[in-house]
Amino acid sequence: MEKISISPEWVFSPQPMYIIGTKNEDGTPNFCIITWINFSFDKTPHLMMTVGGTKLTKTNILRDKKFSANMITEDNIWLADYFGNTNGEEGKKDAVPYSYQWGENVDVPIIDECHWSYECEVTRIIELDGAHLFLAAIKNIQIDKEYESMNMKKIDLRKIRPAIYAPYNYFSVGDKLGEMGEWKKHLASGE
Repeated sequence: MEKISISPEWVFSPQPMYIIGTKNEDGTPNFCIITWINFSFDKTPHLMMTVGGTKLTKTNILRDKKFSANMITEDNIWLADYFGNTNGEEGKKDAVPYSYQWGENVDVPIIDECHWSYECEVTRIIELDGAHLFLAAIKNIQIDKEYESMNMKKIDLRKIRPAIYAPYNYFSVGDKLGEMGEWKKHLASGE
């Protein structure tokens, strides 16, 4: 296939989305959307997250060194959209109904409407030019009871239904394409 070069900007970076939960100085919860997030491993599972600009969420994380990451799915996308389009520095985000609880291992708010949530403690902060990169140990994962019997080594994303962000648009996960190691079935040269 012939290729062309394009500018390395925010043109295409499909990513899962998370509602990040932090605790405000007055003890109330704060939530926002972050898409610059991924996972790593350093003796234990870690989450890597970049937060740019000025946000109440970033202020709270810098102060407390903890947050929750609540996976956004097809059924809670519009709650997430609300959190992403309102500013916590302008007041409490309470124009739409939602419920939350506090984490079991880390004192962070967990959104009840989310089906898969991580409780995280920051282990390292890297200051970038206009952003902060947070490396955080995953201390606990809360999942809906309906996933209790799911094979955690072969998670079926069609059952979890994560929402995917590609700049300014939301998408759902499509069909399962196959399993790891099936390349011989799909590539003629591999036979």
